[in-house]
Amino acid sequence: MLKKNDIVEVEIVDLTHEGAGVAKVDGLVFFVENALPSEKILMRVLKVNKKIGFGKVEEYLVQSPHRNQDLDLAYLRSGIADLGHLAYPEQLKFKTKQVKDSLYKIAGITDVEVAETLGMENPVKYRNKAQVPVRRVNGVLETGFFRKNSHDLMPLEDFFIQDSVIDEVVVALRDLLRRYDLKPYDEKEQSGLIRTLWCVGGTIQDKSWSFW
Repeated sequence: MLKKNDIVEVEIVDLTHEGAGVAKVDGLVFFVENALPSEKILMRVLKVNKKIGFGKVEEYLVQSPHRNQDLDLAYLRSGIADLGHLAYPEQLKFKTKQVKDSLYKIAGITDVEVAETLGMENPVKYRNKAQVPVRRVNGVLETGFFRKNSHDLMPLEDFFIQDSVIDEVVVALRDLLRRYDLKPYDEKEQSGLIRTLWCVGGTIQDKSWSFW
């Protein structure tokens, strides 16, 4: 029986909707961050329940040819880009598979043709809306995103999927908050002046930006 901190060799056989790799060993299903189908890894067991478990990659033995090697892992850890470690053409195929799987698992439908997922020319810097938490990290006011399944803020300046102009506005607002020493929200004390920065913008005739 596997237990916490055991290390075992596994093969990743699928992905969850959240982009975690799926491995099966000793009758258990394990979910592993930053692991892709067809990859063989040494997995450290983090947690085991009766039917499922959670693990992390200790070492890649065989990597997928579809792995995106250039991704900053902060975007995976924060959930900004759950599938960012997978090459974009394969992301589109995976999303088509998600629809097929959902039709079958939820409705028992198998005889419906699912069209290919339409992609973008440039799948980054496309969002024009941002809700960015503000917290104090190591004594410094920071903006960023929470680490997955936690309330631990990861300071970020480049949010990957947000338009660069919005990133610049968030950083400028963060610097203003620092300059005037405004207190960010503290969850333990349940107090503070600024909890979230919310920014929505759009282009006007493809030339200038408007924010509200």
